[in-house]
Amino acid sequence: MDIRDCQDCEGNIRRISELLSCRIFEPENSGHLLQQSAFIELMICLRDLLHKAEKYGSRISFTDDVLTNSYVADVSDAVRAVRDACCHIDSFKRDFDANGNRGSYMVAYGKCNLAKINDLELKSEYEDDIAVFYGANRIYFNRHIVRAFSEAQAVLGPLMRQST
Repeated sequence: MDIRDCQDCEGNIRRISELLSCRIFEPENSGHLLQQSAFIELMICLRDLLHKAEKYGSRISFTDDVLTNSYVADVSDAVRAVRDACCHIDSFKRDFDANGNRGSYMVAYGKCNLAKINDLELKSEYEDDIAVFYGANRIYFNRHIVRAFSEAQAVLGPLMRQST
């Protein structure tokens, strides 16, 4: 791993750890002005970390609870789709359907049905997790973000130690 990518990984790991531990994503902070901004930064850092895990080691590719579609086959694709939707306001990845219905940063705390749009149900299946929706894309905090972060660290950790 080259030194710049190693530094990027170190910075991403540090920042993701800070964001996940600061409690801004907890239900009691649901109205916090900076919660969505923190989520966007989390997705940017995680997407970069997953890209580097694939580039230097192996792709993080679990599919548990991932909503698949034409551009999402696994968790790495799901993170990329949500990151794209976060960062690009005009992204088709914010769309619910072909009729122009779209949405961003819709958060479901615990098990619930957030919305039903035609045949698409935006719902969280788990009481112990938080789901975030951008268009038809759903990402869970514990089942996707935390797990993918942990798996990426496991792939990259030994490679980063070799680079220093």
